[in-house]
Amino acid sequence: MAGMAVIVLAPLIYLIIALNTGDLLWISPVFNYQPQTITIHCFGENVYLEYNSTEFDTMVELVNDSLTGRKRWDSISLSDATYQDYQSHPQMMVVELTYPEPIRVHSRYKFFSNVDRLIIPLVGRHTQSNAIFGRLNEYPAAGSFHVDDLSPLKNFLAESNLCAES
Repeated sequence: MAGMAVIVLAPLIYLIIALNTGDLLWISPVFNYQPQTITIHCFGENVYLEYNSTEFDTMVELVNDSLTGRKRWDSISLSDATYQDYQSHPQMMVVELTYPEPIRVHSRYKFFSNVDRLIIPLVGRHTQSNAIFGRLNEYPAAGSFHVDDLSPLKNFLAESNLCAES
């Protein structure tokens, strides 16, 4: 009887979550997308990575690794004022990835489902919680994802002399 309950309930629970999120792959922990551009907002200066350069490819791999696996959604959203600060403030380091079409971060949450830009603060506001924000066109996505560790991104930027804290 218990085995039958599991056989019936497991697909039902999966289907309910899939309908709620609008994503049949909500259970997939994999994030594997190729951005069109990567901009590093480095303490008030912008660094643009050349598409398909070694640095570009390494950053894509590091971001995809960061978003693959366990992540937690939080209701903290990116305000327009903070987004503007991220782009030009002399005390902040932020990585911004722009995708050619909206992407989906698979999770059991409906929020943050389709974004065409990821904003990853590495120094400054929201860095303690390893937050990753999204935007669609010029509008912020609802909430943010929090990953286990963003230090590989920050370390790579410093080691490759792309952006480092003074």
